[in-house]
Amino acid sequence: MTSDFRNIDRGIELAGLKAGSKLLDIGCGQGDTLAHLVSDLGLTGEGLDINLAKVADAKEKHPDLEIKFGDGEFLEDYMSYTFDGVLFEGCLHKINIPDEALHEAYCVLKKGGKLIIIDRYEIDPDEKQMDAVRIEAARQAAIPRKEGDCEDLGQKFVDFRYEGAFYKDPLIRQVEETGFKVVAFEDVREEGQGAGDRNIGRFLLVAAKPVI
Repeated sequence: MTSDFRNIDRGIELAGLKAGSKLLDIGCGQGDTLAHLVSDLGLTGEGLDINLAKVADAKEKHPDLEIKFGDGEFLEDYMSYTFDGVLFEGCLHKINIPDEALHEAYCVLKKGGKLIIIDRYEIDPDEKQMDAVRIEAARQAAIPRKEGDCEDLGQKFVDFRYEGAFYKDPLIRQVEETGFKVVAFEDVREEGQGAGDRNIGRFLLVAAKPVI
């Protein structure tokens, strides 16, 4: 297990994905993680990224992989119950509507399929700040939609993410409200992470779509 893919390999292990399992790598970038999963672990699957330049680089770097342009919020190109696993590696905190991305992942997973998230989180968040974020998220959610809202490309204000990092408990709640069962949450920060005013670390979350 190389250090570069240590967290990925741990996520695959916790998810119980085996050789031949089909995985969708959302936010795959230049395709290095997907190449590792296919070449070294024997998985099959596809990659998706919203950055056209990265998709072009990935196709040139890994011509044998299925990598295409797309948005994790809109997976209508895939049939329901298609994948054994869906991976968000370092990208969910950047997605405009993360709750919709979680719902889309749920839809394309097979029954019993696994969701794997590796991302940033606030290790010891301020409770007052969390309350303020929750209140503001509720206020914005109550604002009636109007014409032109669909063209607004800004990030949705949600109570489980704030300024590029997640809150652990609200994120777990959101994942489970989507329909998943969280089976693992591990702190996977590297040496030196967790310093600074916001104490930002890195986590690995694995959740299962119910079989029934």
